[in-house]
Amino acid sequence: MKFQLVSEAEINKLREATMNVLNNIGIATTSDKFRSFLLDNGCKEKNGRIVFPQPVIDKALKTVPKEWSITGRNGDRVVEMGKNKANAQVCIGMPSMMDLDTGKRRDATLKDLEDFTRLSDALEFIDITAPIFPKDVPQESLVTLEVATLLRHSTKPFRICLESHDEWPYVYEVLVAVAGSEKELKEKGLGYYEVSPLSPLDYGKGPAEAMMDVIEAGLPLGMDPAPVMGATSPITIAGTVVQHMAELLVGVITSQLMDPGHNVIVSPRSGGLMEMKTGVALWAIPEMGLGGALNIQLAKSWGLPAGCGCYTGASKVADAQSGYEHLYNALIPALLGVDVCGSAGSVDNALIGSYEMLVIDNELSSVIKWTIKGININDDTIALDVIENVVNGDGNFLGHKHTRKHLRSGQEIWTPFICQRAPYETWEMEGMKRLEQVAKEKVKEILATHEVEPLSKEVDAELDKIIKKAQEALAG
Repeated sequence: MKFQLVSEAEINKLREATMNVLNNIGIATTSDKFRSFLLDNGCKEKNGRIVFPQPVIDKALKTVPKEWSITGRNGDRVVEMGKNKANAQVCIGMPSMMDLDTGKRRDATLKDLEDFTRLSDALEFIDITAPIFPKDVPQESLVTLEVATLLRHSTKPFRICLESHDEWPYVYEVLVAVAGSEKELKEKGLGYYEVSPLSPLDYGKGPAEAMMDVIEAGLPLGMDPAPVMGATSPITIAGTVVQHMAELLVGVITSQLMDPGHNVIVSPRSGGLMEMKTGVALWAIPEMGLGGALNIQLAKSWGLPAGCGCYTGASKVADAQSGYEHLYNALIPALLGVDVCGSAGSVDNALIGSYEMLVIDNELSSVIKWTIKGININDDTIALDVIENVVNGDGNFLGHKHTRKHLRSGQEIWTPFICQRAPYETWEMEGMKRLEQVAKEKVKEILATHEVEPLSKEVDAELDKIIKKAQEALAG
């Protein structure tokens, strides 16, 4: 299925503008290591900033892999990048949770991280796990604990975000312990490892050197700056997309200068909008969906694997508004070939985690994947012989073998997970449950029954040692 948001001429105009930003405006950085590396590899200094000559950019973009994959710890769960599959990923970094029992917002906890991860492990159409931000644990070593928790409570690949070089050695120890060796870690990846430079165009010491750590380790890199329209980027979607793509490409270029052929994905979050009346950064419709989609089309023009924040909205709970916002913001990028649909399980502009919303987003992911696979059109599905047979014969479509064949194949009719399709009388008889209630019951059922294959006792004990070591070394 092919869909274009803007014309090829308009994409070329955006490409030229992005190159202009890199060639002439460049980036700021406080990392001497990063600055020296770029200057040693053909970049230039201009007004205290680092700019990227076109030959450096062109050379780097030639070696970016168009397709690659990551594999979970057991080797049986694989996520492919670059194949436009709209892989659904849990929202990262939510500091609050909507309590499953009270329906009230509260701080996220380690227990929430464990349960949210286990829930995502069980949901068929959630492909990539990611950590919420628990508040009841030491924050200086949080990423080490998050990675260990993701690996303990799911066998799916994950996504994490790194903020500095300081914690990376402990995170890497956890990864090697679970993978079994550095060689096996490189082969599987286990996840992808993102950094988030500041907008506008600022690669601080923390994200810059964390990015270099990931590249040096040979692990998949993700780039995830998050400009806010009207605050840290232009108020226009096109202007934000240009600035954002320049920020993203700096990471792509660096990865190829350090390690030609390095696996990298850009994760644009264009479309976040500063609500001028309140000062709130909105991840809402229609800007989030349109901005993300435009960035995906632009990224794909260079053949880059790309994801964006899809399952997002401004609603505070898992309600009808969340449903239509998440679907809108995810479907348009999916039609343009997005590789990762992020932010599943979030409400309130990706600030609050919702167990119920994660189940609903699983349903939306199923619908979106069903949609982008397209419609089978061939002699069998056109079914002229079946139409003639039924019209001119004594049969009917209901009992025809063609109907039975395609119902059993599961390729023509979508099957819902929680969506209510029964007659009104059946719905009434079953308690007149709203979707949010059905989702809540499904959450409780899964958390009561789903078990994840545990790590070995030896590996689990090793993770405890690494976490303790990180907490002691990094304590403020």
